[in-house]
Amino acid sequence: NKGDAVAVCAASSVNYAARFLGALRARVAGGASAHGKPSAPSVPRTRPAAHARWAPMIEQVAAEHAVDAHLLHAIVTVESAYNPSARSHAGALGLMQVIPATGKRFGAQNLLDPLQNLRAGTAYLVWLHRRFNGNLELMLAAYNAGEGAVQRHGNKVPPYAETRQYVAKVTALYHARRS
Repeated sequence: NKGDAVAVCAASSVNYAARFLGALRARVAGGASAHGKPSAPSVPRTRPAAHARWAPMIEQVAAEHAVDAHLLHAIVTVESAYNPSARSHAGALGLMQVIPATGKRFGAQNLLDPLQNLRAGTAYLVWLHRRFNGNLELMLAAYNAGEGAVQRHGNKVPPYAETRQYVAKVTALYHARRS
């Protein structure tokens, strides 16, 4: 089942997420990690109303693509904090911050339409799932930096701070939502 496979996380992702969660807890408790170093950047705060507004649509798209809705919620939280009008410096748009070329590749005409955005972003995740044999860490790295970046780095998470932080944030949120 595709949904079960997408829900599977490589052991290294779990360890990475555990370290991130520890840093996040330390930040909440006192602003620094247990080692006295600044903790990882915080996850965007979402308003409960924004989450509630988009939850039914996210659940619908997750079911359409047999993807764990918790994963989509984690991605939407980090990508746009549930802002359907979000635009990045790189030109990514909407709830899942889909690049226009990727949106077109996966059937979206208007990435500021939340349903089209969610469907295109989720279809891309399913494609990445197949491309990276269900490895959640690589899927997320490719979603953030592009599948080419992951391939150029030997099918490993690229050494970009932004991508590594993104993978840690999404993975931590995903596992927190599932527990």
